[in-house]
Parts: sequence; C-alpha cells; structure tokens
Amino acid sequence: MKFRFNYFALLIVVMLYACKQPSATPKTQTLLLSFKQASEKLKENPDLQQRLAYWNTQLKNNEVKADSVLRSKVHYNLAGVFYGMNKLDSLKYHMQKAWELMGNRKGYTEDQVQLYSGLGNLALLELNIHQENYYYNAAAQMLLADTAIKLTPKQKITVFFAAAQSSFQLRQFKNAFNFNRSAIALLPKLKDHIKEEFRAYNQMAVCFYRANGSTDSLYSYIKKMEQLYKKHPDFLNVKFIYDSKVSYFTTTKNLDSALIYNKKRLAIDVLDENENGKNAESVLRGNLFTSYTDLAGVYVAIKQLDSAKYYLNKCNSFLKKYPNKVDDENMLLYDQNLADFYFASKKYTLAAQQYDVLLARTKFVYELENARAVAEMGTIVQLKAKDKSINTLYETVALSSAKLQSNRLWLAVSTLGFLLAITVALLLYFIQGQRRLKSETERIQLEQRLLRTQIEPHFIFNTLSALQSFIRFNQNEKALKYLQQFGRLLRSSLQLSRESKVKLSEEIETLENYLSLQQMRYDDAFNYEINIDDSHDAESITIPPMLMQPFVENAIIHGINPNVKGGIITVNFDVKNETLLIVIKDNGKGFSKETAVKNHKSLATAISKERLAIIAKQSGEAAGIEIKSEENKGTTVWLTIPIKGMV
Repeated sequence: MKFRFNYFALLIVVMLYACKQPSATPKTQTLLLSFKQASEKLKENPDLQQRLAYWNTQLKNNEVKADSVLRSKVHYNLAGVFYGMNKLDSLKYHMQKAWELMGNRKGYTEDQVQLYSGLGNLALLELNIHQENYYYNAAAQMLLADTAIKLTPKQKITVFFAAAQSSFQLRQFKNAFNFNRSAIALLPKLKDHIKEEFRAYNQMAVCFYRANGSTDSLYSYIKKMEQLYKKHPDFLNVKFIYDSKVSYFTTTKNLDSALIYNKKRLAIDVLDENENGKNAESVLRGNLFTSYTDLAGVYVAIKQLDSAKYYLNKCNSFLKKYPNKVDDENMLLYDQNLADFYFASKKYTLAAQQYDVLLARTKFVYELENARAVAEMGTIVQLKAKDKSINTLYETVALSSAKLQSNRLWLAVSTLGFLLAITVALLLYFIQGQRRLKSETERIQLEQRLLRTQIEPHFIFNTLSALQSFIRFNQNEKALKYLQQFGRLLRSSLQLSRESKVKLSEEIETLENYLSLQQMRYDDAFNYEINIDDSHDAESITIPPMLMQPFVENAIIHGINPNVKGGIITVNFDVKNETLLIVIKDNGKGFSKETAVKNHKSLATAISKERLAIIAKQSGEAAGIEIKSEENKGTTVWLTIPIKGMV
C-alpha cells in the first residue's frame, strides 16, 4: 500500500513537471509591454499608413519571428489597422494568423477574449450572423466564467454589448438580456459612461420589443433614455429614442403617436441621406427604407390611403436607387403593407396577387435562412477541427521539450505519456460524443423548422383559394370581411414564424381565428367549441406552433358537409403529468379503416407525426397522434405533447 502511494505521488510530481507551461522570457515580457504601449499610442494617430508601417516592421523583427506569442500580437494589431481601412481580405488573413498562433495557448485568456471578439467583428462584416453570434458568445462566456480577466471595464462592456446584439438578432432573448445586464453592472466602473448607458437602455428596449415582452418594461427603458438625453443632448442620438417609441406605440396600438415618431425618425434619416448620399448610415443600414415602410403601414391602418401610397412609392424608389440595402425582414413587411394597401383600396385582385408574392418571399426567406445557418455552422465545425489539430501540435511540442529536460526520469515520462494518451483518447471520445449530440440537436431543430414551413403554405393556399372564389363570384362584402380576418391571421403567423415554441394561449387564439375564418368560408355549415380547464395556465405552457391546425382542417374538409347545417367541431385541452392532451372531434361522415388505408393519406398528418417524433426525441417523453374514425359518426384525433421543460 505504501509503495502504491509513493508511486502515484511520484507520478503526480512528474505530471506537474512535464506539463508546466514555459513562462515568457524577460525579453519577451519587455516586448509585450512595449507592444501594448505602442498600440495605445498609435490608436491616437489617425494616419493608418503609419500604424501599418510600424507593425509590418515589427513582423520582420527576428525576436518576433522566434516567438509565436509576439507574432500573434503583431498580426492582431495589423488586423486592427486593416479593419480601420475596411480591407476585409487582409483583416481576415491577419485575424486567422493571430488565432492560429494564440488561440489554444494556456495562460493568455485576455488575448483569447480579444481574438474571439475580433473574429466576431470579422463575421459581422461578412454578414455571417451565426458565426458572429458564436464568437461573441464565446468571448462573453469567458468573461462571465473568469471575473479576474485583466481587460478594462470598457473592453468587457463592448464584448457584452456585441454578444447581446447578435443574440437578439437570432431571437436568443435570454442570452441577450443576460449580456445586457452584465454590461449594465459594469457601468459604474467607467468614469464616463453616458454613451454606454444609453446604448444599454436602448438594447434592453429592443430586446423587450423583439421578444414580445412587457410593454411596461419597454416603456421604462424609453424613459431612462429620455432622461439621459435631456442631460446630454450633444453626446447622444435622439433617433434611437424615436425608434423605441415607434416600437412601443405600434405595439400598444397608439397609431397617432406612432405616426408622430415615425415622421421624426424619417426626418433624421432623410437629412442623413441628403448630407451623405449613398454612404449615409440610413442608406447603408436600410433605416430610411424602414421609416418609409413603417409610415406606409400606419397610414394604411388609419385609412389615409393617399399618404400610404406616397410612402409605398418612396419604398419602391429606394429599392431602385439603392439595391441590396434592404434585409429580408423589411422586405416582408413592405410586401405585407402593399397587400394591405391594395385590399384597403378595394383592389382585390392586386391584393390577392400581392399575398401570393408575400407567401413566396416568406418561403424563400425560410429556405435561405436554413441553408445559410447550416453552411455557417459547418464552417464553425471546420474551424474547431483546425483548432484541435493546432492544439495537438502544441501538446506534442510541449511533450518533446519536457522529455529533453527530464532525461533522468525517462521511465516515469514514458509511463506518463501512456497515461496521457489514454486520458486524451477518453477526452477526445467524450468531446466527439458531445459534438455529435450538439450536431444532432441542431439538425433536429432545423428539421423541425423545415417541417413547419411545409404545413404553413398548405394552410395559406387553401385559404387564398376560398378568397379567390368570393372575388370570382363578386361577393365583395363577404370577400372584404374574409380578407380582413385572413390578414390578421397571416400577420399573426408571420410574427410567430421564427419561433420554435409559442404560448398555448397564442396558439388557441390563432386556432380560433382559423375556425372563425373557415366558418365564414362554409357559410356557417358548422359550429365549433374550444375548451380548456381554467385551472391550467395557458400563458405558462408552450408548444410547437401549427400542430393542431392540420387536423382541424381535415375535420372541416373531410368531416363537414358544406351543404348541410349542424356540423360540430370541438377541441379540448387537458394537462396531466406534464403532458398536454389535445382532443379534436367532429361529427362528420367519418371513414372506415379500409378507406383510411386506401385513400386517406394526409401529408399534413405525416409531417405532424414527424414533428412529434422530433419533440419526443428532444424531451425524452412520450409524444404521438392517435386517430379513430367511424363511418357516419365522425372522427376523433388525440394529440399527446410533452410540456416538461418547454417553457
């Protein structure tokens, strides 16, 4: 026993000795300090060519060539110079070189945070939102994990802001709120934090608006922005206050106030364009187009159609004058406002055509977004694999150095190498397992979103066909009422289109709108009931959207006779043991098992079964569909959806 203890004690000593990181030499430390001082001094020099010449000279220094840490520092500073010059290719080259030299070294956490942040800036310039979010989040998580990292409060706040902004762009609102609050907690450590405090409040307001959060919280941050602006009007941009107020008053349906602040925001954007032309920020970021289309939407809502037409024409002029400056989200909003304008102008044929355009663009955006996400995540996986190979190289070099320094302990080192090999193999196996699990989860999430986009067009095409029928037979009043309700339903669907889960209350509201719409379509041939026990909190339960609608649609199409009154469709909700049970029943003609096998093959049912299979795999709980039908008695569908961990 004593021998075994001594053996392991010796092994631990050897491991510590062999794995000890070589510390930087005094000369290296001196150069690192001089680089830091030079970098801070050069940032005050507006001449980028002088800064470029200085760092290129350092790159040729023999001492720098011999030390990978020094070379990484020089490449990082060169990347900063090319960032200022807006030379993307050179910026990308030097950032990659800096990361290869520094990325996996232990003891340089501060540099790695800055490198992650720099890679995030590069991804932002290349419009790779998923890579941008990955790098910014990595930098922010490192700061949260180690509060002793020696970066200035301003540097940390900048990282948290960037991570928060990229997170809410991908609708990762929990991360966005956390990072913004982390930035706010650091504000007192800055001597002058007016601009940072204003940005923090603005980003919190944007988060509450994008997340459909509390309007009271949104308004409270608007008031904080206004208070800061009153004290420091020369340092802050009032346009951000107008942006937030437009969001608030649009959400609260106060259209008169939304109109006022839309016009104020537009005046700033127009002035920016007049002064700076195609290089104006309002042009480059598409803010001017956003102001035009938002104003058009408000004027359509308040029935001032001449003004709406004027701003829609402005949108069209902007698209011709500045192509490729408008993102997909704003184009969808423009298509929606144009369709609403045609409808309000009683140009029903044009309205129907524009809704077809809106539908096609929505489908294209979904497919493009999914393809881009897969491509960007694939690039990240490749970068991780490259980092792993570089890390292995560093470990090999370190091990060789340790062997040269410890010839007297060759037997112990051999034993250590064997144990390390086993440990590395087990570690790599574990890491690969985690990566496979993460990759599978991401694939499932993408697959679920793709399946959902297949169901939504199925529903919209059926609805539009009914609308075309009303127009064809000159039932204008009925078409008007039908299209208004369909517009509300479509707007609700678009707002939730990027959500993987929605509140049960919102899904019930959408389902009720859909049933009401179909009741109008079939001239009250059926009645419907939606029942949920008051003891269940529909606000706290979340489920994947559009699961119930295909079965309700089947009940209407296959179960209800449009020529005979008296049809009944009931939808009951119940929660048992953290499982949501949904029962959809109709009193229609039903079908036999033989007919079901022979004729009743529903694409929507197949897609819904696939979605529930994905949910079951994610949650580890039972999920499924059961359908029972009897001829001349009706059809009943049972949906079982796990809700544990779905909030």
